[in-house]
Amino acid sequence: MPEVIPWPCNMKRVHAEYFLRWTTRSVGMSLAGHEQIVAPNAAVWEVAITFPRYFNEADLRDFERKVSMMRGRYNVVDLCICDPYKYGSGVNPKQVGFDDGTWFTDGTGFTDADITGGGSQPVLTSSSASAGDTEITIDLAGPPEIPMMRLNDFFSINGFLYKVCGRLASGWMRIEPPLRENVPSGTQIDVDPPHFFGRFATDDEGRRMREFLKWGEQVTVRFVEAFDR
Repeated sequence: MPEVIPWPCNMKRVHAEYFLRWTTRSVGMSLAGHEQIVAPNAAVWEVAITFPRYFNEADLRDFERKVSMMRGRYNVVDLCICDPYKYGSGVNPKQVGFDDGTWFTDGTGFTDADITGGGSQPVLTSSSASAGDTEITIDLAGPPEIPMMRLNDFFSINGFLYKVCGRLASGWMRIEPPLRENVPSGTQIDVDPPHFFGRFATDDEGRRMREFLKWGEQVTVRFVEAFDR
């Protein structure tokens, strides 16, 4: 049975590419000589991460250890989606209620904890959705109230990656790709960071050179979305 191999979120990266690749269905050429595209087939995430040339021996050893543990395309990676524009604590900071159970100050309550550096406020679904749906609704009303997710924000549910393609102030969102599995009401979605479960695109991913003193070369590792895990 495949094993899920977590790769650290703090692994140094030079570039990152997250591409949702759709395939389309064609019925061939028309009499006018144009290909007839009639429907989309399926969408699969393709992720490419470029890691720098390592000068730190411990980082190099950890990278090569992770590559070996993947066993080619067999095992599944748990990869953090590093997005400089993420829906994180800068947009949706962690909030803590007052000790009297309110989320507003009436001059009598005290905050329950110091939230300095506390990360992001959890985001929950407010209704259930079925596998194959392209709509999902999150709870913005709270308590506490949280800001809308923005267009093209990434989030994940159970390691399946999605992006926001439409939104309303009610918390409704149009998403792509369609939901990979049923999502019950009250499910927490991962936004800081989202997670991606994938496999190596080929059995040769992670191959690199070890140069004396320079400790190797920059390497790009490609992954494709994993469904059977």
